[in-house]
Amino acid sequence: MKLTPIKAILSSLLLLTFLYLAFSGALLHFGKTGMVLGFARYALRNTHSFAAAFICVLIPLHLFLNRRLYFKELSALACPKDKEKRRAGNEKGR
Repeated sequence: MKLTPIKAILSSLLLLTFLYLAFSGALLHFGKTGMVLGFARYALRNTHSFAAAFICVLIPLHLFLNRRLYFKELSALACPKDKEKRRAGNEKGR
């Protein structure tokens, strides 16, 4: 089974949820009255909380599906000089 469509959907959901959280968080922070852009403050707070819980589920799934990439990136950060030595060795052998 190809995971690319699943990863694309998951990444899109993460982006949209993050954008909603940023927008609703700014509205909740700066809008001090009972109504914020036509939304009742309690409704905005409830949807913001739901989106926060939703993103807490999406992030571990995203990390799990992309674990190989993360481990490669971490290993590149951990020993960058080792990779340079291997590259230099490969170029000399050519």
